[in-house]
Amino acid sequence: MTMTNPKIPLVSKESVEFFASMFKELDQRSYDLLRKATLPNDIHKETNYLCLPESSLKNFMEVLGESLENDRLGIVFLRSCRETFIPKMVGVLTQNQSLKAALEEFCEVLKQESTGAHVCVENSGGKWWLVRHKSKSDEVWFKYAEMFSVMFMAELLRVLTSNRWTPTIIGIQDSSAEDFKKLPTLGKATFSVERPVTALEIPQPLIDLPINLQSVEQSKLLLGQLDLGEEASYVDQFRLAMRPYLSMGKLPITLAAQILRTNVRTLQRKLKKEDRIYQELIEEMVFDEIKECLTSTDFPVTQVASQFGYSDSAHFGRSFKRVTGLTPTQYRAQRA
Repeated sequence: MTMTNPKIPLVSKESVEFFASMFKELDQRSYDLLRKATLPNDIHKETNYLCLPESSLKNFMEVLGESLENDRLGIVFLRSCRETFIPKMVGVLTQNQSLKAALEEFCEVLKQESTGAHVCVENSGGKWWLVRHKSKSDEVWFKYAEMFSVMFMAELLRVLTSNRWTPTIIGIQDSSAEDFKKLPTLGKATFSVERPVTALEIPQPLIDLPINLQSVEQSKLLLGQLDLGEEASYVDQFRLAMRPYLSMGKLPITLAAQILRTNVRTLQRKLKKEDRIYQELIEEMVFDEIKECLTSTDFPVTQVASQFGYSDSAHFGRSFKRVTGLTPTQYRAQRA
């Protein structure tokens, strides 16, 4: 069961990696941009974490939007959708009786990629729509995220209908359609602004159109493994959201709050409700990762220390013994 009201919305590591790959379009060092967007430096590597907080994508959208002119941004969105995201998502669909059935399946698949996603097929005003529900925000990220969503939903409809669908009416939450009209392939659409949702019209003759899904190997949906249920605690979700950043060591609470797009007092208050203190929790999480690294790899202890932000191996050894009662070498030998 997917969480319908997550305390910390999560997105699959695979999805964040897809977005982070857009930084390659920029004539700047990816490392600096990843750091500015609060994305882990190892996002393009094989890792042991499955997801990141949705807020990391909001940070990403702000950095990308600030780094590209809107016309070039639209081209990056279009190419990324066509080359990567659309083939991946279509590749997991199985429903081919109609466009409506395929879209409904897609909406369920998307929930497994992002616990905060809410896209659905709706009939409103006698018309069919592909609708994205997202609370409106005046923050910078929202506009760029909506531009990507419009581009993505349009390309999805084109692919599923073998180009029978063409943009007609598009509702957006933004107060201006100027930049949306500049998006590639959408120049002839009629945009309706300040709508409560983002929505693309689907003509009635297409909604029941049978779909010809190509035989594509199904990709693994990483968040399908995150069956936390409705009762998952804030601490449970905090652990999942912060795990990708633990290689940086004991994160300052200011940085954790920045990653989650909240403030320090709010973070402290939410943890306190579950009888946890930030510094104790983050140290516990870091040492859980360290213990796993010691038992699952043969990395030298000095390398493990450096990997988790300890420049002084002696300090690392003392800290590890304080937490576990053993030195790193003793701990590894005991579990060999």
